[in-house]
Amino acid sequence: MQENKILFISNIFPPHVRGGYELGCLELAEKYGELGFKVVVATSENTPDLQRYPDPKHIDVRRIFTPVKYYDDKHNFHFQGNPIYFYEKLMAFAGYIEHNCIALRRLIEIEQPNLVWIFNPLGIGPIGILDTVLSCNVKVLIHLMENIDGVIEENSRIINLTSKWKQLKSQVTAISCSKKIFASSQYLGRYNSNTIIYNWVKLYESYNYLENIVSTDPKKTIKSLKHKGKQDKFRLVYFGQIAEKKGVGILYNLAKYIAKSPYKDKITIDLFGRGEKDFVNWLEKQITQDQNLTDIFVLNGFISKDNLLEKIGHYDMAVFPLSDDEPFGYAPIEAMLTGVPVMITSKTGASEILKDRHDVIYIKDRNNTRQFYQKLIWCLENPDILDLIRSNAITTIKLNCDLEHITLPAINQVIDSITPSKGYPFEYVLASCEHLKYPYFELDVKNYLSGARYKFIDKAVDISYRLPIINKFLRHFVKHLLQYRRNKL
Repeated sequence: MQENKILFISNIFPPHVRGGYELGCLELAEKYGELGFKVVVATSENTPDLQRYPDPKHIDVRRIFTPVKYYDDKHNFHFQGNPIYFYEKLMAFAGYIEHNCIALRRLIEIEQPNLVWIFNPLGIGPIGILDTVLSCNVKVLIHLMENIDGVIEENSRIINLTSKWKQLKSQVTAISCSKKIFASSQYLGRYNSNTIIYNWVKLYESYNYLENIVSTDPKKTIKSLKHKGKQDKFRLVYFGQIAEKKGVGILYNLAKYIAKSPYKDKITIDLFGRGEKDFVNWLEKQITQDQNLTDIFVLNGFISKDNLLEKIGHYDMAVFPLSDDEPFGYAPIEAMLTGVPVMITSKTGASEILKDRHDVIYIKDRNNTRQFYQKLIWCLENPDILDLIRSNAITTIKLNCDLEHITLPAINQVIDSITPSKGYPFEYVLASCEHLKYPYFELDVKNYLSGARYKFIDKAVDISYRLPIINKFLRHFVKHLLQYRRNKL
């Protein structure tokens, strides 16, 4: 009897972490391992800057892909004028990377998984990854927590493989983490099927205290969490990436506004997490130079998740001025489950399951500092309403994001519905890689690929392929050549 085996694919994987996508892959890999499945994760090696999480040594991780170096801003800046690096980056985000395709195909042949579960394929050649997986006779599932179509479209301005992406995704089953992501996933064609399953939390594994306040029946009303009584200060907390795109710059502007208000001695904002070095250094400099901010706006750095969850419960409110294109947002959900009321922008993925002044406080316009400030003052002056919001939020999360009772049954239903790919010769994938290896188009920058050797070869091959008789001969010749190459690998 064949062993139940799942191969997860993620561009990066702990200890390398950029955000919730990698951690989501880790949690599901762990969960299915606990359920008795043999779990293997295919991913890349990466830079020490992204080593932000404990190494999951209990999981079989194969770092078979080329390092995803394109998330390093300094690296990109240094090589931005290099045409070879530029072309490789385009292929990494909207094309094929040949050695990744070969490595993945070999791994699938060796491990023989029942299901290949793709998380984030960006940076490792997403079209090549999908093409390689579909060439095998396996179930294929892609888990969408980012606007992948948007990234592929953005990187397809010079060499456009979007029609290939559309053709491949039409054969794949997808799960979207929110309605927002579901909508964006239809920009370049449609998946064979696409189900919205909201991101999850391990309710009783990470939040043990909930057993005392949440009924085992999710339909029953839970007890109200009482606020901590009258305190000298209204303490706000933010945790996650310390980055402009996450709204930390907006929190800095809010702190400056508070410093000039009558409530300057009554409100504090604590921030926990790591982030972009240049941005963090700039923030630290601004705080040092403005003595009015030192007691209001405090950068605390990174602490472990267990310690973080313990600390968060002592704050009066968590604030997350996230951008409108945030796919979901793990941090607000985690804050709610510590019993802290949350203020969040109203168009994030997580906002789809929340209701203003029922289980959350919405920020309508995060760039309107005065409006943001007025919302905070309203919360400060209405602690009894915040108590109700706390309890309602936990009920809402339990009804929509409970990994054990909501998420897993929904995911398993999707997996059971998947028909395995019929598969096709891997030579077709290699042919695409070969065709894309030597670009014949002109780049918009001075480049080293415009020499006589490349121009002659590319133009000669291109002209030859346009002649019907020679086209037929060349296709036959290339097919046998690729089979010979394949046998020699």
